[in-house]
Amino acid sequence: METLIIAAIILILVFSALALFTRRSSDIRLEGKNLVIRYPTSKKEINLEAELKSWKMQEINHLWIGRTQTINLELQSGRWHHVNSRFNRETIEEIYHFLNDNFGEKRKEDI
Repeated sequence: METLIIAAIILILVFSALALFTRRSSDIRLEGKNLVIRYPTSKKEINLEAELKSWKMQEINHLWIGRTQTINLELQSGRWHHVNSRFNRETIEEIYHFLNDNFGEKRKEDI
């Protein structure tokens, strides 16, 4: 009985860690002038032409995972969205070039 309880606790801890990890990871794609963010349980579309107020590029050096790039998007509503290269290495360059080509005037100074 005790081993069953210990096994259940270990499973709960493992699934909690996985849920926390997948909550932060997402699939980000450009579809025309829309940025589509798919989370494990939801989907958000941002119309960059109508909603983007400003954007900037940030580079962060982490001790445990190395260097990552983040694109910070400020929306008209005042909310911020971040596109991080940690989980989206394939798409961050595509999004960066798209923003630079189409919305270069909205770019703030990089941090």
